[in-house]
Amino acid sequence: MLDGMKTAAQGMLSMMAKQDVTSQNLANVSTPGYRKDTILISSFTDVLDQELAYEGYMQSGVSSAPNTGMKTYTASYFNQGTLSMTDRSCDLALDDLGKGFFTVETKEGKQFTRNGNFRLKDGYLVTADGSKLLGKKGPIKVSSADFKVDDKGRVFDGDKQVNELLISTFDDNRLLTKSGYGNFKPVKEIKEKILDNVSVKQGYLEMANVNVLSEMVEMMSTMRAFEAGQKVMQSEDQALSKSANEVGKVRG
Repeated sequence: MLDGMKTAAQGMLSMMAKQDVTSQNLANVSTPGYRKDTILISSFTDVLDQELAYEGYMQSGVSSAPNTGMKTYTASYFNQGTLSMTDRSCDLALDDLGKGFFTVETKEGKQFTRNGNFRLKDGYLVTADGSKLLGKKGPIKVSSADFKVDDKGRVFDGDKQVNELLISTFDDNRLLTKSGYGNFKPVKEIKEKILDNVSVKQGYLEMANVNVLSEMVEMMSTMRAFEAGQKVMQSEDQALSKSANEVGKVRG
């Protein structure tokens, strides 16, 4: 009976973690460039098999649920989101099936993002947190918001080409982890590659690759699974209580 309660508790903790991830996806459905997360839950011995069998998702972090003997993997799905027209010159989107990343210079060094919602600050294109967008010649600087970016990523200030977007790619996106503000960074020392055959759209934003309907269905399914675990716990508790109260009684 105690084993049954432990198993039910493990399942409920896993569903709580899964619900947190689903809630995060729904909260960021309007965040440009946001990559949908999922959670992979397994016993330690099954971790490798689950990772290999889970199609479409790339590992981006791992943690261990306390006192459960289970591993929970947070993974990001790197497929491309839909492109939304904004007509803002500072808004840029990559139309490449999710292969590349804008390269930005943060306080912690180079990081990578699909969020093309940039703005001008002191002539530089920067992200929401002030990180500079990098080109092949360094940070991209223009004289005004009238600059142009062609579909090859070349930046023109008036009639003069001043830079070219530095679009980075990786052999294995499982080596990337989220670092805040829509950015990713490698989990270990790996060298990014420059993606030369790029397709850039100025005046567009790539939206989150989150399907609201699918996330709502996932949330309801998770809630039902959690409730099932509660019922198992209650049944096991009643059986344990009955056993403790009746075992040892002597018939009169």
